Amino acid sequence: MKSTTSPNNTKRQPAHLKVLAAVFLAAIFFIGSATFPQTAKNIASFLTDRERGAEQTQELVSASYSSMLDFMGPAFINKGGYINLNGFMARAMGQRYMNEAVKLDNGHLINGPNIRRDLARGAGQVTKIYERQKEKGSGFLFAAAPNQLPIGQNLLPAGYTDYSNQNADDLFYMLGENGVPAMDLREKLIEEGLDHSEAFFVTDHHWTPETGFWAYTKVIEYFVQAGLIEPINPMYTDINEYNIEVYENIVLGTEGRRTGRYFAGLDDISVITPKFETDITVEIPALSLYEKGPFDQIAFDREQLRPEYFVSEPYAAYGHGSQGYIHYENEGAPVDLKVLAIGDSFSNVPFTFLPLVFSTCDELDMRLYKGDFAEYYLGFDPDIVLILTSSANHMNSKNITYDFFDDIKKK
Repeated sequence: MKSTTSPNNTKRQPAHLKVLAAVFLAAIFFIGSATFPQTAKNIASFLTDRERGAEQTQELVSASYSSMLDFMGPAFINKGGYINLNGFMARAMGQRYMNEAVKLDNGHLINGPNIRRDLARGAGQVTKIYERQKEKGSGFLFAAAPNQLPIGQNLLPAGYTDYSNQNADDLFYMLGENGVPAMDLREKLIEEGLDHSEAFFVTDHHWTPETGFWAYTKVIEYFVQAGLIEPINPMYTDINEYNIEVYENIVLGTEGRRTGRYFAGLDDISVITPKFETDITVEIPALSLYEKGPFDQIAFDREQLRPEYFVSEPYAAYGHGSQGYIHYENEGAPVDLKVLAIGDSFSNVPFTFLPLVFSTCDELDMRLYKGDFAEYYLGFDPDIVLILTSSANHMNSKNITYDFFDDIKKK
């Protein structure tokens, strides 16, 4: 039987997609046209400047044109509005990837996927600091935070592969071979039946403050069980002994700022502070900060806790964000020991609570620390060294988390 095709039977795009496309294009024009005043100033500048040569004029025209097209650039006014609109369109059309962010099956965003890495150097660096601690009879623990991808579950869209957990498995295997005390917080989440999705922000790859606090309690629990410290008053690790202040819908995380507030929504964030009295000193040289007072006043950068989605970073309120070096002292702490806590952005929350327990606590982020680590380590002479980093980025090609450790030399 001969088939016929009428022009009216040709495949058409759904009407709602056409409407969305029209709205999207109109909005792009509106937002982009906001840069016209600055461009007009540039035009007037080279029209009135008779001393400007042809080459300089060409450069200015080229720069002005590029700035109009670059919505992430400083010349593009209301670039947040453009990102929001772009994210809204991507969500409406079922898109799972946008501006280097990938939406998982549970709606969470990750920046990736993460590639397979050779972690031998990282394992060697951790082993060296452990061996130095062991030689002088001092304590040590390496802990790895979980990442957005649960062990044994594939939440990625078709065609994507992520090696975060495989990388972490490799590192733990190497550390185990070297006899290094290590705690896999990925496994702890499973053992305690915690909901993996609820443990993380939706628009950010970091864990929530509640999960970070939980990690802090696991670290203290390990120190007690390993005999590194005596048992302490349970109030220091009991979440019921803390106030929880919730700031609703103010977090547009690292991945959220790439995709806008409508692609995956917004997150809440909690500020966790002790109900019991505290008096702690904090010093952060990079911020010219030196304060002494109650924990809730000195442990946070509350300026970050505001709904300016493309400017503020509420997660960075904890511990004043990622800093190369932070020094805490607490004369009323239950444990009179010096702790060196080495971490990355994942450690911001759990490290914030360590000064409640220890009389002296130094925190280092090796990505940002600029001093001589060997000299610092010998001078500080810590009773306990804690390393707590993300299981996804132990050996980042740009920032080697454990760098400087090769410089440790015996006296």
